[in-house]
Amino acid sequence: MPVIPGDTQLLLPSVTVLKASAGSGKTYALTQRFVQFLLSPKVPRNELRNILAITFSHNAARDMREKVLQWLKKLSFGDPERLAAMAGVIAGFDARAAQGAGDLVDRILDRYADFQVQTIDSFMSTVFRASALDFGFSPEFEILLDPEPLLDYAFSLFLRDAQPGSTRARLIDEAVRDALSFKTSGDTYQWDPVAPLLAEIKGIDARSASLDAPLAPWEAQPSLRVHEARLGAALERVAALVAASGLEYRTRAPFPDLLARARAGRFSDLIGRGMTTLPVKKPRSRDAGARAAFEQVEEAWAGVETAVAAYAGCWARSYHQSALRVYAEMETTLERVKRTQAAVFIGDIGRRLGDFLSREIVPDIYFRIGERVWHFLIDEFQDTSPLQWRTLFPLLENSLASGGSLFAVGDTKQAIYGFRQADYRIMKSLEAENPFPSAEHILLELDTNRRSRPRVLELAEAVFMRNAASAPAYREAVRRSGLDSWTQRPLPGEDPGYAEVVVLPRDDEQPPEKDKLLAVMAELSSRGYGWGDIALLATRNEHIVRATSWLNEADIPFISFSNLDVRGRRMAQEILALLSFLDSPPDDLSFATFTLGMLFTRTLAARGAPQGLGGIREFLFRARGERPLYKSFQKAFPALWKECFAGLFRSAGYLPLYDLVSEIYVRFAVFERAGEEEATLAKLLEAVKDFEGSGANSLRDFLSKAGGDTSIWTIDVPESAQSVRAMTVHKAKGLGFPVVVALLYGESSRGFSHTILEEGGARRMVKISRDIAARDPTLQDLYDQEVMKEKVNRLNGLYVTLTRALRETYVIGVKRDRDTYPFDIIPTDGFAPRADKGPAARASPGAETVATLSHAARPVAISFQSGNLGREERLRGELAHRMLQLLGEAPADIRAALAAAGRRAARETRSNPAVTQDLAAQLSAMIEGSELADYFLRRPGRTAFVEKEFCDRAGRLVRMDRVVHDAEGVTVIDWKTGAENPGEHEAQIHDYAHVLSGVYPDAPIGALLAYVDRGIVRRVL
Repeated sequence: MPVIPGDTQLLLPSVTVLKASAGSGKTYALTQRFVQFLLSPKVPRNELRNILAITFSHNAARDMREKVLQWLKKLSFGDPERLAAMAGVIAGFDARAAQGAGDLVDRILDRYADFQVQTIDSFMSTVFRASALDFGFSPEFEILLDPEPLLDYAFSLFLRDAQPGSTRARLIDEAVRDALSFKTSGDTYQWDPVAPLLAEIKGIDARSASLDAPLAPWEAQPSLRVHEARLGAALERVAALVAASGLEYRTRAPFPDLLARARAGRFSDLIGRGMTTLPVKKPRSRDAGARAAFEQVEEAWAGVETAVAAYAGCWARSYHQSALRVYAEMETTLERVKRTQAAVFIGDIGRRLGDFLSREIVPDIYFRIGERVWHFLIDEFQDTSPLQWRTLFPLLENSLASGGSLFAVGDTKQAIYGFRQADYRIMKSLEAENPFPSAEHILLELDTNRRSRPRVLELAEAVFMRNAASAPAYREAVRRSGLDSWTQRPLPGEDPGYAEVVVLPRDDEQPPEKDKLLAVMAELSSRGYGWGDIALLATRNEHIVRATSWLNEADIPFISFSNLDVRGRRMAQEILALLSFLDSPPDDLSFATFTLGMLFTRTLAARGAPQGLGGIREFLFRARGERPLYKSFQKAFPALWKECFAGLFRSAGYLPLYDLVSEIYVRFAVFERAGEEEATLAKLLEAVKDFEGSGANSLRDFLSKAGGDTSIWTIDVPESAQSVRAMTVHKAKGLGFPVVVALLYGESSRGFSHTILEEGGARRMVKISRDIAARDPTLQDLYDQEVMKEKVNRLNGLYVTLTRALRETYVIGVKRDRDTYPFDIIPTDGFAPRADKGPAARASPGAETVATLSHAARPVAISFQSGNLGREERLRGELAHRMLQLLGEAPADIRAALAAAGRRAARETRSNPAVTQDLAAQLSAMIEGSELADYFLRRPGRTAFVEKEFCDRAGRLVRMDRVVHDAEGVTVIDWKTGAENPGEHEAQIHDYAHVLSGVYPDAPIGALLAYVDRGIVRRVL
């Protein structure tokens, strides 16, 4: 029985909410709905561009597109299962009707852009781009998913413009001073206060991106100074009363320490200190004076508590204010940078579109994007943020008012993106009531689990529906997310599955979880599971990193999903460093990074270079004060420079970027010398290709974007890879594995930064902790709300963890004495380890036979001659230059030497030897019949340089064809092909002479221009 209604039961307009627990087949239902709408003749306005499916990740969008096409292909081939499924939702659907699915596949492939399965960010970007002119942007802008690189750049410009005495300089000084004053004595000292200020600005920008209205400005410091003065006065009053009272001190009272900290100006230290213990002991005698003095101290101490509470509230409201003022001042610079680089942050789009669409201009928006969307399908609806919902709402409202539909699928129990401002309450609200009066409201639920075996489901039920639902600390959070009321029936079958829970004491020196993890892995392997059948999950990335190091020690292959971004791989970092050096030769750090790297070390070993890595290190240490570093390297290792760097150095800025990177791969034989990084190297080339495909080709622009969007740098993991999948819970969402091993460590709240407080009609950004909240009722309410959100996120994350396994779940808890969550809800009774685990149920295929790939490549000689020469003339000129280069300093027989050089050049370029024979004769005649002949003779004290590079005083590098230095002076000879161009050519050789005059200040400089094709030699100097 299909879950989605058949086309004869469709009531349009309609809003359908499908609640789908983990593993219950939501993707199947969503795909079936999409195909049903495409194929049913009863669904109005069902062309490709009229249907939009929205997901929340690129991988999910790609997966859904593939699944829709698979459905259509199988229908067109008469697959019985798909035919039956579609017959259940389309009246009269049979094999003949399925032929339309094949036509639809062709239509999709012909008009793939009309096949609208997009991420929410992509769709919002499309709408924004269609209205760019309304927002003051050119339509040719780039949307940045990661704003950090541009924020870094804008902040650098902002600091550069902060001249002493300026408003900007004053704001930065205040922000740094305030940041230091907010630190407690237990915090580490910030030697570089600019770094935390930039981090704070990034946090403010990220949080502001989710707000639909600006924050209220507030000058916090005067108020904070007042509270500090009152608190200091209250403590001094207690000190005076205690001194005058004659009462006995309490030896462990906090008062002396509090007074000392206040006198030192460290008021932040007082917020979390206990205030229950009075400074003096209560007098036992009935002395009226002593009792009166005690009562005065007691009253004054209460005044201290009141002052601390007032100060804590003001401190929380003031914490972000200085950085907010810097951010507000920096926004002008940031906007200028965005417009200069034609860039828009993804967060900007939501804010601007929300306001724009609220003006009832939705039809105009549809007109601009090319077609009206009538039917919306939204996946992972529980991950929608308020800003995204505010943008989608008017579009949905407009379509539903005209007979459209909304099909929203999600599971509030899997809402784990609260840190991205996703709000599961949007889905809960849509489940409860219909905000679209014109549409039918339908609530459906998938109650059969198609992923997990019974024991896996029983563990999840025990954790949430039994333990967490009955625990006062979690009862409300469980209720809010729906973890206390869900039904999941496993598919019928005899295999019960397996679930195991162990809780071990935490010992970071000798971690017991290491032995347990390796024992579980060994047993799973011995029972027949492949490494690709196993997933290792944890809530935090550092736990994954540590656990994978244990797998590495045991020679267990693994793929860490945290390391799939190739920018984190050593080989990619080395190549990017080399590109940074080629883009900016004075960048000594990048040059040193590459020369000390793995690739260059292996290159040295392959060449049998005598200096080796040790020699390079010794050179870098010795030359650390010389600028630029590469010139010292060139002088110290001329052969290495020529072989490894010279060609690349000349090519940068001339070669297309992809060709330049390819030349690096050839020059350093990267696939042969770093074969284990094949995937990284291939992905780096793919990123370059995608960058060039966007219409850009600048090396500098590419390097600046190397810190941007993660998706283009992420390696795709093949399903057949026989390695343990190691990942955080957030990356595991939506996936399933035959076996899951979950490492759970204790978690606790660390307070909340960049929290938004609505107070007195104003909206402020505050920082709160448990101690601060306990002293301020308003902040206590806000803190309780944030704690509840955090509990829901944690419980939902645990639910995702426990519902990934198809057959076997192993929970390894690691608990300190003070840890409570999640150990207070994880059952050990009933899930103790057992010897009888049942048969292994593999999902991944065995090891595949992989063809050996060859990455052999041949370097191609490249010329950068200017002019308008044809292909044959240009090749002739390149051959002539190469032959003259091979001629050397002073050959005994010029004709024979040129003939040999011609044969070699023909072999190198696979050219016709007859061409080089003619060139050899022509060059010989030109040299022997002109004053050039003298510069090819051997003379005492003469030195001839061929293809020699010289550096001028500004660090600019020029390469000269032939330079002859002898007692009479220095002469530069430049070979030219094609027609004469006196103005340009003479200016160039005068420039060469100017450079040489700086190198040889006491020698006369001569210059000759030799036109190869015409056989003419002209003296310029």
